Amino acid sequence: MAGNRMSRRQMLASLGAAGVASVGLVYGREAESHASVIESVYSGSQTNLPKAVLRIDDVSGLIGFEGKYAGQQVSLRGYRPGTDCGGGLLYWDPAMPKAAHNGGTVISPTATWDGTAAGLPSFLNGGGETNPTGSGCWVRLKDRENEFYPESFGAIGAGNEQSIVQAVLDAAKAWSVQHAGRRPIIGFDKVYTVNGVQVYDGFVLLGPGGLKRDDGTIPSSSVTSSSVVFGNGIKDIDIFDLYVDGNDRMQGVMSDPAYRQGNNAGALGYQNIYIIGKFANADRDMGTIRIQNCRLVNSPGNGIVVNNHSQASLTGNHIERCGKNGIYLAQTHGFNTIVTGNYIRECGFVYGGGIGIAHAHVNASGNVIVSCYEYGILISSTGVGARWNTDIAISSNNIRGVKRLLLDNSGNPESFKTSSLGVGIGYTQVFVTRASTRLNVAITGNSIQGAEGSGIACLGAAYNASFLPYGIVISANSVMLCGGAGLNVRYVRGVVCTGNMVTANGFADIYIDEVSGSIASNTVVCKYPVADRVILGGIKYEAKKRHLSSGNTKPGVSADCWTVIQTSETLPEWHEDEVYAPVLAPSTYGIYSVYRPSGTAVSGKRNDLLLDLNHLEGVDNSNRLSNVNLVRKLVGGTTPTGLPVRAGDKIYYDTPVSGGREGRISLVKGVDTPAAAWSGGQAVVAGERRTNAGKLYEAVQAGTTGITAPTHTAGNVSDGAVVWSFIDTVAVFEEFGHIGV
Repeated sequence: MAGNRMSRRQMLASLGAAGVASVGLVYGREAESHASVIESVYSGSQTNLPKAVLRIDDVSGLIGFEGKYAGQQVSLRGYRPGTDCGGGLLYWDPAMPKAAHNGGTVISPTATWDGTAAGLPSFLNGGGETNPTGSGCWVRLKDRENEFYPESFGAIGAGNEQSIVQAVLDAAKAWSVQHAGRRPIIGFDKVYTVNGVQVYDGFVLLGPGGLKRDDGTIPSSSVTSSSVVFGNGIKDIDIFDLYVDGNDRMQGVMSDPAYRQGNNAGALGYQNIYIIGKFANADRDMGTIRIQNCRLVNSPGNGIVVNNHSQASLTGNHIERCGKNGIYLAQTHGFNTIVTGNYIRECGFVYGGGIGIAHAHVNASGNVIVSCYEYGILISSTGVGARWNTDIAISSNNIRGVKRLLLDNSGNPESFKTSSLGVGIGYTQVFVTRASTRLNVAITGNSIQGAEGSGIACLGAAYNASFLPYGIVISANSVMLCGGAGLNVRYVRGVVCTGNMVTANGFADIYIDEVSGSIASNTVVCKYPVADRVILGGIKYEAKKRHLSSGNTKPGVSADCWTVIQTSETLPEWHEDEVYAPVLAPSTYGIYSVYRPSGTAVSGKRNDLLLDLNHLEGVDNSNRLSNVNLVRKLVGGTTPTGLPVRAGDKIYYDTPVSGGREGRISLVKGVDTPAAAWSGGQAVVAGERRTNAGKLYEAVQAGTTGITAPTHTAGNVSDGAVVWSFIDTVAVFEEFGHIGV
């Protein structure tokens, strides 16, 4: 068979059952140790087949050793001298070009390696090859030919193994090209230290091992060097069960304010996994990205970034301690982009939070996000790409404890207006900044607790009508114990906010400013009436302040958060990552709506706000509703305002009292006017108004009224002395909503 290539199937057949067992071939892996293999194992009576398997201690023993015939086998004890890691079975292929040498799966005996770690990178690259145009190589026999392992290229999981791991990936890429794009599998059984590696089309990366960034000198801020795992212009990549550590030491350097503000500010892009798709306008032909069940920790930047891709599935990942976002999706135009079932903790210590979504079509659901810094989930976009930020569903997420306060919640409602709007910086749990004029965003069924700012904020651009977005549904969420507003809705159109449970938020449970749509059928409980109590180590405690539980706020550790109590109650055990609170005073406001005087409303849509059927309890009567009605703020409550209303419009009193009424409802369309009734012989000035027979009139000129009362319904008519212009009908009201004593 000299000069002919032997197939993997022929080689396996040549060994027979005894041969395979003897050399320790393991399904799905190369044998890593062959210390028990005898000097030769005979394969039977077949002719023209290899007669023996020779034992070689390490790869340096293959240098200068050429096979005697095609298919001759050697059993490699280990890759490096003195180790049993990276061993396996190899066979001699006299037709294999020496140019195919990669030092792992194909080894040329005429390349040069002295057996040292220092000489290994050169060897993997074919260094010292004395016959570069020749043929004849040792080929690693694998149970699955598309599998590649760092140990097979000399990695041992110690020291910086950047060149080794990258050599594995490059070899897998070359194999895929030679096999018409078949997908290679790269398995990581250990954790390998690298500077940052590049992956390619079709790769499958498998744990349980993975990669850790070297703690040496911080590399440049260029995209390629900034990520532990980086793929640029690729499609169809799967990453399963991989461990990626961005390095605690680098994380600390990156969070240094001096470093952030210096020339290296661009290096804040450091990621654990960064995948960039092929095209600016993604399409279904780009394949999919799947990152599942990975553990990603200590990234100075984001845990996962997916950019310019059409379809991605990020599920079941455990992500902790990232400087920016746990997950960041940018320009994922995706027809099926899913972020679900991830656990994200303590992200955003530089700036950021749990999940950042920009210019993307995304379904983010079922994620647990705990103790992040600036937001739990942020939807934001600016610039020309803003039109892409549509069709987003944020549902069934459990978000607890967003701890950095970026907003003055002192009680001044105008502080909300001056916070960071439309620039991608949030202070909330679920936060929507300015996007386009069309959003189509649904925020439903989330449980949100303990944000220092707002629970859910949907914010357009303040006082800029051209950027007022529309199309947001906020429903069936539970929002409680936030420092600012539970629901903070500003400068947006076409909002449906219904069926939410909003409880004990600091400033206002529902805050409304320049909104059109429907705010209806929500339940607002404005205070936290019973302190949380727990038991730990047989001792019972009661919460003293609102806080997210952690090792630092543990009962018996933090006297600020807990006090010991004596009670016969059966109490639940204390748990980390829970929001606990004492009895809290009522929210400053149950529902608060900002007043915009006539003519200053931005959208021109304020008359389309439906605010009805909301249930409020546990709040002082004077604060249950403030500045709230269907049209705009009314001054004086029962005093007519001079504003036009429609039949069915409700005007809520500014200062309701126990035993009184909630407000007035319009029975007949018209003007809620304070004008006096017309009568003859009265002095009037130009512009003064009078009513008669359910109609409202305005004096065209000054004078003394005549004897004929105006009754016309259009134009100008004289009463015999003063000309009156018809304005509108007069609205008719009755009170509604009895307030219990």
